[in-house]
Amino acid sequence: MKHTNYRGKVSCMTVRDGKPFERGREWFAITSHEDGQRTLRMQCELDDRHLVRDVTYTLDPQLRPLDCFVRLHKHGQFLGSGWCRFTATEAECETYSAQLGRVSQRVGLAAPARAFGMHPVNGDALLVTAFDHSKPELIQPAHNVFISSLEHDGSSGPLVLPIGFSIEYLGREPVATKAGTFEADHYRFLLEGTFPADHPTEEIWCMPETYFFVKAQVGGYINTTFELVEFTRE
Repeated sequence: MKHTNYRGKVSCMTVRDGKPFERGREWFAITSHEDGQRTLRMQCELDDRHLVRDVTYTLDPQLRPLDCFVRLHKHGQFLGSGWCRFTATEAECETYSAQLGRVSQRVGLAAPARAFGMHPVNGDALLVTAFDHSKPELIQPAHNVFISSLEHDGSSGPLVLPIGFSIEYLGREPVATKAGTFEADHYRFLLEGTFPADHPTEEIWCMPETYFFVKAQVGGYINTTFELVEFTRE
């Protein structure tokens, strides 16, 4: 077989009472398939939010969403699970959650979905595929992007929800992490009317062309740095 596997871990660090501590972590595995598709498997823990998230997400060769499964536990209890599928003309979602019960969604698309955010930071890195580097503008609106939850920690749904935001490209630079030093493209998400006015801004660094996650910083009340601490190609 000619597929390629990558594995790694992300540490989520914040500061409380002047002391840094790890508030969460994300393990991931990425498979690049022979047909150009890519599958990500991500397990996320946020200790202070008492949240556990499991995600399996597959993209087409242009890194557009094909299908995604999300399962959530909060405070040790089942919160919700859902399966989403994207075609050129439709997004569909079948969800069961403790809050909403069974939900079936069908969303018509004028153009194929460009990206789907399901809240792991490896998924956040793929949102910047909505930035078109062939254009000269360094700030561009992100079109045809959807998200599984409007909560900042993704602790609702999952559903297929449209979002509005822009992406600013800040250039390419070396980024030192515990997993090594990587040449990375630096982006900033400029959030618009979809999110509350006090929602913190996120900056993210990812590897050119592959969009593999390297680092992210979220300010404001989230005050967290996400850093790649393990990364291997198998």
